[in-house]
Amino acid sequence: MQQKETRWLYIFTIISLLSLSFYSPKAHANSNWLKYFKKDSLLNTYKTCYAVLGDALWTGTYGDGVVIKDGKSVKTFTNKNTRSTPALNDGLVSDYITCITFDEVRQRVWIGTNEGLCSCDYEGKEWTRHQEGKDLPNNIIRALAMDNAGNLWVGTPSGIALYNGESWKLFNETNGLLQGSIHSIKVKDNVVWVGTVGGSVSRYKDGQWQTVVGFD
Repeated sequence: MQQKETRWLYIFTIISLLSLSFYSPKAHANSNWLKYFKKDSLLNTYKTCYAVLGDALWTGTYGDGVVIKDGKSVKTFTNKNTRSTPALNDGLVSDYITCITFDEVRQRVWIGTNEGLCSCDYEGKEWTRHQEGKDLPNNIIRALAMDNAGNLWVGTPSGIALYNGESWKLFNETNGLLQGSIHSIKVKDNVVWVGTVGGSVSRYKDGQWQTVVGFD
């Protein structure tokens, strides 16, 4: 009996190996939920973040810029097609998107990338860039959030940059944060909650920082 089971296991293994030789490793499906991967590569279709404005879904991708879908049309913003001229490197700072948020008061879209921060109007025009050394403590943008006062909170591995529409202010370990390597930012009412890579959680309320969760 054991020899018979061993023989069938051997035959099944051989058939499985042969099937890998005859069939392509591409993904195929008769479903509305699945599509062919671009160039059969998961890398270029990897979605990093989502944001919703009205009926439009803004999707940040890892290498393909920002894709906007409203159910009727699809629009894409990339480093190349947002340049004012082909030779001028302006517009979207990078096609590797990390986070997106909306300033509905000023009608601007803020887009975080692995090479800095940029903003534009809802049509993808009038682009502005913000990068390390001038406005930001680090070009890697991990989190974005708008508070009720219209301030933009930008989380980076080197602290938080706070933008009030005119000037920037930096928060790190020297002025309130337990750790400067930011993982996430959430705003509830007039309170800003900040999570760090190390696991700490800080709260900014009434102009003061308080550590809610420290290091274990």
